[in-house]
Amino acid sequence: MTDALRRIAGVLCLGAVLALFAQAPALRAEESQAPKAEQVSPTETPVLRLPPAAITFHTKTFGTESLSYSATAGAVALREQGTAKAEIFYVAYAHQPEDAKRPVTFVFNGGPGAASAYLHLGALGPRIVEANSNGELLGPPPRLIDNDASWLSFTDLVFVDPVGTGYSRTVGDKNEHDFWGVEQDTEALAEFIRLYLIENGRMSSPVFLAGESYGGFRAATITRKLQKSSGISPSGLVLVSPALEFSLLYGEDYDPLPWALALPSYAAVKLETGGITTREELAEALKDAETYALSDYLVALASGGEEGGKAASARVAELTGLPLDIVERHLARISPSLFIKEFDRANGKLLSRYDGSVSGPDPHPSSSWPRGPDPVLDATVPLWTSAFVQYAQDDLAYETDEAYRLLNREIRGKWDFGTSPTRQGYAGVLDDIQQARAANRGLEVLIATGYTDLITPYLVPTYLVKQLPTLEGAAPITVQDYAGGHMLYLRPDSRRALKQDVEAMYRRALGTPSQG
Repeated sequence: MTDALRRIAGVLCLGAVLALFAQAPALRAEESQAPKAEQVSPTETPVLRLPPAAITFHTKTFGTESLSYSATAGAVALREQGTAKAEIFYVAYAHQPEDAKRPVTFVFNGGPGAASAYLHLGALGPRIVEANSNGELLGPPPRLIDNDASWLSFTDLVFVDPVGTGYSRTVGDKNEHDFWGVEQDTEALAEFIRLYLIENGRMSSPVFLAGESYGGFRAATITRKLQKSSGISPSGLVLVSPALEFSLLYGEDYDPLPWALALPSYAAVKLETGGITTREELAEALKDAETYALSDYLVALASGGEEGGKAASARVAELTGLPLDIVERHLARISPSLFIKEFDRANGKLLSRYDGSVSGPDPHPSSSWPRGPDPVLDATVPLWTSAFVQYAQDDLAYETDEAYRLLNREIRGKWDFGTSPTRQGYAGVLDDIQQARAANRGLEVLIATGYTDLITPYLVPTYLVKQLPTLEGAAPITVQDYAGGHMLYLRPDSRRALKQDVEAMYRRALGTPSQG
């Protein structure tokens, strides 16, 4: 029986159906003579992998202020010629009732390859993972507590996971590697910001960007991209432990400047082991090390390997706490790897690159160089991951079968930094920041660094900012140093101090009088 006959049979009485059966051969003959329609395969639309956005409403007290806000966990689809190519996962917090004139801050972590959970659940969001006074996470299992230093009290927040991190994924046959590079990443995240602002009616809101480590690098490139291509000019940047110029982080062995800029960070570690731990104490105690690093030490290094080593070794050993024979053997040139391996070798401890004041057992004590998990980064990945997934389910009502990728280590090794046979060298964003400030002289920039950060030494941003010529009428760049490491906000006192400094910067950017 044909489909047409079945549809008719469903609504006709039995007698009519029998009559139709009698006519069926004739009908089949007519069908066989009818022209056959051409079969056209419809274009397959890529299926989005993430569930629809989940929106929840909350009220919490920050300090003495009670704040009602919405939390949205969802994704924005990036499209190419109308076809989805990626979903960018985000968590957004907005004051209730909504205010389109309120600042909105887009937040990124670094790596490249890290999701935004570090800043989200470590510093800025309404809930954070509990840590002790030295910034070490408690657990497992991790425990979330209310954040008395959340930025939500003065800005709406959007935490963004670049493609390949968190829940962000490509769609269809699009390759994640297509998004892994300075230019590709900048273009995708600038487009995310544009779409988010349009979809949420926030194009008239003051826009700020905050980023940590490589997230600070991308915040600078995104700002310039938005200014040039999207008609959006951010009002301020907050760069936490930023990677600004890679030449000063991974410089050549024969360039003395990276050695000099790292020296005060080693001195800070030694000072902390001696009980000097507050922001104010460290600032005062490190003045001599900072002066020496960029004067006599730099001159000694430039004078030559052996000559400089003889001239500087005793002072370097004194400042860093390393044995004199080790410093002499390395000609007074101390790499982070050497320092974290040798500083507490006598007690079988290995320091963290992310916070030299934190140490863990050395699994390979006989090795000449550090091997094994970092006491801060590697030891805490399970804590951050489980904390975010549980938080997303319980507090944000967001559930998905996709794996949450807190730290995608594949990305860093495959990242396109823009170098080529005709464009050699290291990536950097100081020019982007300067051009962005020239395009918007009201742009505020605050750089936050941690004294015991051995990944991005705290003296580097101060040195770089001093190299920039003055821009007439432009807001000056502010550099603030805090007790702590790369994730300085894990120390409760530093997290609160950071919030206070950032809020003051927002007030300057918005022309709002200070309170108190």
